[in-house]
Amino acid sequence: MPSSRPNTIPTVLHLVHQLKPRSILDVGVGFGKWGHLFREYTDILEAEHDPARYQRENWQVRIDGIEGFPQYLTGMHRYLYNEIHIGDARVLIRGLPVYDLVFMGDVLEHMDKADGQRFLQDAFARAHKAVVITTPKYETDQADLCGNELERHRSLWSAREFEEFEGAVVKTVDRSTLLVVLARPGTPALRLSPPIQPAGATARKFRRTRQDLIEMIPRDVPFVLIDEDQFRLGLPHSHAFPFLEKDGQYWGPPPDDAVAIRELERLRKAGATRLVIVWTCFWWREHYRGFRDYLGSHFEQLVNNPRMMVFSLDAIE
Repeated sequence: MPSSRPNTIPTVLHLVHQLKPRSILDVGVGFGKWGHLFREYTDILEAEHDPARYQRENWQVRIDGIEGFPQYLTGMHRYLYNEIHIGDARVLIRGLPVYDLVFMGDVLEHMDKADGQRFLQDAFARAHKAVVITTPKYETDQADLCGNELERHRSLWSAREFEEFEGAVVKTVDRSTLLVVLARPGTPALRLSPPIQPAGATARKFRRTRQDLIEMIPRDVPFVLIDEDQFRLGLPHSHAFPFLEKDGQYWGPPPDDAVAIRELERLRKAGATRLVIVWTCFWWREHYRGFRDYLGSHFEQLVNNPRMMVFSLDAIE
């Protein structure tokens, strides 16, 4: 059917949040659920900070699709996607450009095993950051549906069949679906488990921390935020640098003190005037003792409370 299981939605969107793709190829668009979600959690989400991004003419993320059964397509598809390529995905993929993310939601099982293996190689060659795949873990014996022979299930995949891709990560979702991430070399480590929404006292502490950040840091002041990317996207600030940072994206914690110090100095040169460490990252004080001592000897601490530490990045004379 022109749909896919909903149980992988939180994990896939969590991956999109981490990858921050500027271009996405959705293979087998069907009803268009993933195109809608990808658009909402890229351009539309950014409209919170840049209201113009809500308008189609200001969208900045390219979302293309491949569909082998044109009868599925509607005006909704043409609005959400930049372009939808009609035809055999196994052939079309070889003529398409490179995308940050190639997504295959419940697609592989519709191909014979040999075709699917070749298709994986072709998709990986056209992914700048990662290929993300969902496929049933158990045989579902699906026949033709909606007058479309492409809906037939022709193969079943196991985790070990993705091992030829170095660094492949496979997660079982709800004991029934395989979610596979084939990341390109140089892509930061990806977390496959979406963060659990806090409740009770923890939720109140999160809200208070966010409010403190809004009150303490002017919205147009560039600053470095050590928060494991838990607060940054919910802030109205236009120049909050994640740490570590690469091309505006969160790049994970530093491997050692030397890298932390080097990257902080780089962001200082880029204009950052404050450093904020939120309470969820207070473990840095013990883990990165060299970095902690560097901060203490070079910069004035402006705030130290149970929710955050704030340092001025104007060097102490």
